Amino acid sequence: MFFDKIDNYKEYLDEYPSFEKIYEFIQQDGKDAKPDGSYELDGRNLFVNITSYRTDKNKPLLFEAHKKYADLHYIVSGIEKIGWSPLEDVEGGIVKEEYSSGGDAAFYEGKSKFDFVLTKGSFLYVEPDDAHAPCLCAEKEMNVRKMIFKIRL
Repeated sequence: MFFDKIDNYKEYLDEYPSFEKIYEFIQQDGKDAKPDGSYELDGRNLFVNITSYRTDKNKPLLFEAHKKYADLHYIVSGIEKIGWSPLEDVEGGIVKEEYSSGGDAAFYEGKSKFDFVLTKGSFLYVEPDDAHAPCLCAEKEMNVRKMIFKIRL
């Protein structure tokens, strides 16, 4: 797991070559914004889900974890808080939804070890051992537009 500004993407290219396509997609979207939906960048090896929503200060803390894909959460506009905890810390807790290979996700209740506040241009990269609770309200409720890049491992 790591947190950074997308403008620093070149620092990660040796270990994460898919960041080049991700950066290009973000730059193109800045010129020609795509509607919410799912878009393939490299088939099912690399795709993005674009979503717009409003944060809710009453949203319960619900962690998700994946097995086949890493996530790169990128904020186009707005502010979003994402709770983070090691997967082993939430796996023993209450399972809200068992792992589904179709959706590549399991959902857990738990406590956040650390909260990341993402703003325009920042991203959070999480792998399967990173339980994360996205779409949380940081300071006040607001509209958020984000891209969740799914990177096959």
